[in-house]
Order: sequence, then structure tokens, then C-alpha cells
Amino acid sequence: MEQGSGTGGRGRGLSVLRAVLIAGGVALGLALAVMLLLAVVNREPNAEEVIQTFRDEGLEVGETQQVDREGDRSFVPKTYEEQASFTIPSQGERVGGRVFTFEIQEDLEQVREHYEGFGELFSSHVYVEDEVLVQISGSVPEDDAERYGEVLRE
Repeated sequence: MEQGSGTGGRGRGLSVLRAVLIAGGVALGLALAVMLLLAVVNREPNAEEVIQTFRDEGLEVGETQQVDREGDRSFVPKTYEEQASFTIPSQGERVGGRVFTFEIQEDLEQVREHYEGFGELFSSHVYVEDEVLVQISGSVPEDDAERYGEVLRE
């Protein structure tokens, strides 16, 4: 009788180990799923999504264009992840704004300083929310430009 009881104890031990490993795997899977869900929910919008939000909120948006760093001939620091421009047709044929996205605040600050450093000659309205910067041409009246900033901050 004694012989059989030793084998039963080892079998029970393996069953417990198997159950612990399965429970650990399930817990790890759930943790990864939650992290993925949080990453999707809390991610920053891309430039096109910001522009679409302007449209959805009834703001004037004409033509839009993605601007890649290699093709960007402006003097804007190339610290941005993404840039898209849009026109505001009622303000003039070449008047509008740009939406920039960034990985980190330090990169955003370089572009902010670029636009805010122009003074009166090439003035801009600049709005920031998290890692998104919106620049509106200084020729757009401040009240009109501020509406884009309000939508960005919502």
C-alpha cells in the first residue's frame, strides 16, 4: 500500500504545478490585453484625425495635404513625427494651418519656438495639446483661429 501513495503525491504535485502555470499564462494574457487596449484608447491622434475633427466640429477646412520631412522645404525644425497642412478658403487661396504630431514635448517645443519667434512679420497662432501642435496663419483673425485651438483642446 505504501508504494502507491508515493506516486499519487507526485501526480498531485504535477497537477498543482500545471494549474499554476496555466493560471499564470492566463493572467499574463489578460495583462497584455489590458495594456494593448489602454494603448489604443490613450494614443495621441494623428494629424489627419485632428483635421477631420476640425471638419466634424464645423470649422472651415479646405484642401489638405500630408507633408513628409524629406519633401518639407520650410525652415520648420524637422523634429515632428507627422505634418499635415490644410487651407481655410474664406481667408485666402494660400491661407490655412498645419498640424504637427510629436513623440516627445522637447521636439514639440522646438517647432513652437520656431513659430512664436517670428513676431509680427510672419506671425502665427499656435495651439498645443499633449504632443500635437496646430499652427494657424497669422492673417487669420484671432477669434477665428482660436476656434481651432478650442477644438484641439477638447
